[in-house]
Amino acid sequence: MLLAEFVELAEMAGARIWLKMDGERATHRWTVIISSAQADFRHRRDVNRLDHVLKIVRDELAKLPGDWSWLHEPIDDLNEVAEFYEERGRAGEIVIIDRPELLL
Repeated sequence: MLLAEFVELAEMAGARIWLKMDGERATHRWTVIISSAQADFRHRRDVNRLDHVLKIVRDELAKLPGDWSWLHEPIDDLNEVAEFYEERGRAGEIVIIDRPELLL
């Protein structure tokens, strides 16, 4: 599965995932916000790497009601997505991803 598909499946299940990559910070450059209006849930964390973001998202979504049977499928493009956005971060860009189609 691609990261965009993962984010889209989460959205279809009622959870919104928002990612930010901030190249200006030396540490904790990835921010993730997970929310679900249905479950009155919101979680925010800053971490160093995109794979840490994915673990947080998986852990937090698994706590919410719903069918998360797909949650632990491998993400085939995680390294490529991380490299792409971290390269932009090193150039001083701040990247915000709030819809799955922005990852395509």
